[in-house]
Amino acid sequence: MTSTQILARRPINDSNGQLTWLSPEAKLWVASRDGDFAGFVEFTDGHYSVTDARGATIASCGTLSQAQDVVELSMRRASTLRTLAYVAVGTGAVAVSALAIGLGMINLG
Repeated sequence: MTSTQILARRPINDSNGQLTWLSPEAKLWVASRDGDFAGFVEFTDGHYSVTDARGATIASCGTLSQAQDVVELSMRRASTLRTLAYVAVGTGAVAVSALAIGLGMINLG
């Protein structure tokens, strides 16, 4: 079995780099970004089944292009959620620090 690269690379306009598609066998397309698995699309029973980077089936599409777009959207959402999680943790750390400083000032008075 040989791996062949899909016809076109589909660029993404975000900071995570370009999504690359490979077709290791007929009716299967695997996406990666910067060497990391991003999801795959498989043609079965007349439709394109979309699986995300975590292995969850997330959609069923009528065309390969639609299915690839779903993988791209899934990657963008994951990136956004990861960024929001970092912001939430940072904000929480600042709030706890401010509370500790405030309590320390009360005890000193």
